Amino acid sequence: MHALWIVRRDGVPMSKTVAKAVLVLDTLAEGPRTASELARGLGVHSSTAMRMLQPLVESGLLARGSDGRYRLGLRLAELGQQVLEGIDLRSVARPHLVALAEATRATVHLSQLVDDRIVYVDKIEGAATIRTWSRIGRSVPLHTSAAAKVILAALSPEHRRRLLAGHTFTRYTEHTITDPSRLDDCIAEAARRGYATDEAEFEPLVHCIGIGIPDINGRVGAAVSLTTVRGALDAAEVRRLVPHVRNTASAIAADLGHQSH
Repeated sequence: MHALWIVRRDGVPMSKTVAKAVLVLDTLAEGPRTASELARGLGVHSSTAMRMLQPLVESGLLARGSDGRYRLGLRLAELGQQVLEGIDLRSVARPHLVALAEATRATVHLSQLVDDRIVYVDKIEGAATIRTWSRIGRSVPLHTSAAAKVILAALSPEHRRRLLAGHTFTRYTEHTITDPSRLDDCIAEAARRGYATDEAEFEPLVHCIGIGIPDINGRVGAAVSLTTVRGALDAAEVRRLVPHVRNTASAIAADLGHQSH
């Protein structure tokens, strides 16, 4: 029997089996599904869907929960990390981060959404003598970080709820946001103005401005943030610093292939 093929947008043929497997992965990226739900989305019988799903489960690309629903497997996280290392956002962004740190004498971070965590992937220490808690590879606190807020603001509501599901709103300072509805307001505000702030919410005296970095498809899964150490970050200073951070984010996005309109 001859294999059936379809043509991708770039003109390269792709087998229908592979195309359906990709559709399964894209569907499950939005949330768990039952075999019947996946079968309907694929336009195939449930038994056909099961035959397709089984090798994906065995390879670790998918996992089946106790409720019978399928979700993305941990193997995808491993492969995703390898892809990130191959694309190497960090090496693309680093010269821009260094330039921002030198221009502002502030500490600069690069954060990225990896699987269901937002992590620090690079850090350029500024001229301040106080060192911050952040470390490369460490998870970004979702309810305090400017970078996390601006990335969360760019996600679909469902994806955002999944990341925040079960999140503990630990109080770190007197300014920490501990009310989920207040965080929702901050995320909405970040979406409206195009940047987010951390006003001494995780560490006393530490203030941050974060701006998202769109990829070649316009999706925001990373952010650059500027960290200053001082008693307060007033409105005038925010207006002065935001363009520096925005220009850096735009330059990184351009190097990643994003075309602004």
